[in-house]
Amino acid sequence: MLDRNFFLRYYETYASEDAAALGAFYAEDVKLISGQGVIQGRDQLLETYRSITSLFRDRMTPDSILIDGDRAAVEITDRFEAKQAVPEFLGRPFAKGEAFTMRICGLYRVQDGKIREIAIYSLG
Repeated sequence: MLDRNFFLRYYETYASEDAAALGAFYAEDVKLISGQGVIQGRDQLLETYRSITSLFRDRMTPDSILIDGDRAAVEITDRFEAKQAVPEFLGRPFAKGEAFTMRICGLYRVQDGKIREIAIYSLG
């Protein structure tokens, strides 16, 4: 049964920057929908993760976790810190060490202990 601990482990693993460990949370055909478009499949999602974590320390902190059956809504504070100068990310450049925070909501569908769908929305 899906519970809060699943997501606490997920975000802890996300912060570890260990793509192989993170991959264990995703179904092979996972789909991520965000303002940047659609990512389809575990391999493509992990490629994006590796790209982001090569540029930034990306720490997602779940502020609230609401679970209903196989679905969850998670309000997240997402803090990024540039590991190096980044010429462009989300429409602007970042200097090494520069940090920014985003408030987002992740809507998840989990089946057989694996994340199958993620939709990310900005909270402003």
